[in-house]
Amino acid sequence: MESFEKDLDPTDLSMIEILQGDGRISVSELGRRVGLSQPAASERLKRLEERGIIAGYRAVVDPAAVGLGMMAIVRLRTTHEHIRPCLKQFSEMPQIIEVLRLTGEDCFLLKVLVPTPSDLETIVDSIARYGAVTTSLVLRNEPAKPIGRELIRKTMVR
Repeated sequence: MESFEKDLDPTDLSMIEILQGDGRISVSELGRRVGLSQPAASERLKRLEERGIIAGYRAVVDPAAVGLGMMAIVRLRTTHEHIRPCLKQFSEMPQIIEVLRLTGEDCFLLKVLVPTPSDLETIVDSIARYGAVTTSLVLRNEPAKPIGRELIRKTMVR
C-alpha cells in the first residue's frame, strides 16, 4: 500500500470533511466555509484530487427506491485457483455491488442487491460452484461514516 504525503493542513482536513458531507457544494461556498477565496479553494481542491485523496464524487442512490429492496451479505470460501474466475464472474453480475477479498476462512465478502429472494437464490447458486457460500440478509444498512479528521490525523502522526 502506498503511503500518502503527510502534509495535509487543517484547511485541507476541513475541506475533506465538508465535501464528504456535501459533494455538490460549490467551490466558492467551500472556500467561504474554510476561509479561502474561490481560486485558492479551487487550487487546493485540484491538489487533493491529483494526489488521490479525493477519489471522486458520486450520487447516492436509495436501492429500495429503484426496486432493490433486499440486501444480502454473501461470503464465499474457495480455493486459490478460483480467485480470478470468481472476480471475473463478480464483475459481470450487476447485483454484486461490492467485493471484498478477505483473509481468514472466507475468501470473499459480497454485498448484493436484489428485488426478490428468488433473485438472491440465483446469485447464490451461480457462485456456489466455486465453494462454500454463506448468506446473511441485511435488516438495516446504516450510512457509512465519513473518514473523519481524527482518523486522518492519527495516520499522519505515525
